[in-house]
Amino acid sequence: MSSPLDRRPVIVGLAQITQKPEDPRLAKSPIELMEQAIRDAAQDAGAPKLVGALDGVYVPKGLWRHADPGRLLATRLGSPAAKSMLGALSGHIVQVLIDRACQAIAEGRADVIAIAGGESENSRRRLERAGRAQPWDDATAGEPDERVGRFDYHRMEEEERAGIVSATALFALCDTSLRRAHGESPAAHRDRLAALQVGMSRIARENRHAWIRDEQDPARIREPGPGNRMVHYPYTKLMTSNIAVDQAAALIVCSERAALRFGIPAEKRVHLRAATEMSHGARLGERDVLHRHPGQVLAAQRALELAGIGPDDLDHVDAYSCFPFAVQAGAAALGLGLDPLPSVTGGMTFFGGPLGSYVVHSKANLFERLRADPGSIGVVGSLGGHYAHFGYGVYSTDPGELARPIVEDVSAEFAAMPRRALREAPSDRVGPVVVETYTVEVGHDGPKRLVLATLTPEGHRVFARSHDPDLMQAALADEDLCGRSGRVADGIAELD
Repeated sequence: MSSPLDRRPVIVGLAQITQKPEDPRLAKSPIELMEQAIRDAAQDAGAPKLVGALDGVYVPKGLWRHADPGRLLATRLGSPAAKSMLGALSGHIVQVLIDRACQAIAEGRADVIAIAGGESENSRRRLERAGRAQPWDDATAGEPDERVGRFDYHRMEEEERAGIVSATALFALCDTSLRRAHGESPAAHRDRLAALQVGMSRIARENRHAWIRDEQDPARIREPGPGNRMVHYPYTKLMTSNIAVDQAAALIVCSERAALRFGIPAEKRVHLRAATEMSHGARLGERDVLHRHPGQVLAAQRALELAGIGPDDLDHVDAYSCFPFAVQAGAAALGLGLDPLPSVTGGMTFFGGPLGSYVVHSKANLFERLRADPGSIGVVGSLGGHYAHFGYGVYSTDPGELARPIVEDVSAEFAAMPRRALREAPSDRVGPVVVETYTVEVGHDGPKRLVLATLTPEGHRVFARSHDPDLMQAALADEDLCGRSGRVADGIAELD
């Protein structure tokens, strides 16, 4: 007689690949890496025949141009009838894919699902620099059976005009906002960020899958220099995500019944206990403070609540790590500090940041730790959409008492929260204003613009820019511009 527990989803296989061929022409393509990762995950589960029994292949969007990578992989793996799912290009989407896989299995719509992502971006760039064409086709046609998620971040025209276009600019603004809230000087802030990154490099040093395994010197991280230019103050290159990597990872999720049928040992099994998703996009200008996203706090705290645990119950944590601010915000959202650092990989600078598929790696690393520490509890936090979307998953080798994980979408709850009012009729001339936070965009040839978020006496946020060389140099020399008063005219800031 069947039991509801037969349908309980369980993660049974995991694998990671990091390739560094001497000749990039010999590099495996992203599809080849993902295929190998799924095969390795089946081997890890002790059941290589899983690849021929797939009911679904779910893939987060990457830098490649494949229209339906799940179908390509399913065919290559001998499961051509498997459902293909493509996740949106957002850092939180891997948690969403796992949630969908667990739901499909719990509801009896699938028994075995693979989730895989991968990139060969380092080899592609090396070939491009050498003037050679890449030897693989990554522009295959098709349409996945299902698409999940979207890039739902509403950028205002005022933000674009100010220069808040890249993720680096946004996260740098948030980090300086957090620094001001801490009452920290710019120089002390940069010291702290460098120390945080040194800690991440130490974790990466012990990770056999990491892209950069050398422990870094704090001065090397903090100070601009050869190979480490300033990108967006206070971030140097060694404080930013490294997407130029060749890495792939895969997870295999199946029902308990399938795990028994394929003879997968109990010690291989990891369970999703609870998960949350937050995908509602809100405008940056509406946020109360730039360094705190209520939707992230809601998603993180609700995940712990659904799992019936608190921050002190967490044994292993991976906070999303595209920039130092993401690590700090991720820890704070869970109610944690930064000692120990909330990372099981070493972060996206040193471990590697293969864009949409990094979180497959962070989960694989977490699951390895959970297997080695039976009964312990771990959480992976993820974010995407330029600090707009969030996903949290609580995992353990102990499934708890429920027959299926609790998955909650908190998007509507966040959408109903109060937020800062936008200016109803934006004027070309605004003043007085006070500088809330700032960053300097620096190109290969030097400073390009000062980007500022300012506040009016009425509490409205105004984004602006300046090309004043003295102001840019002052900021780069660690002079604090926060709290300075001024005016904004046609999007250009003039500070007193």
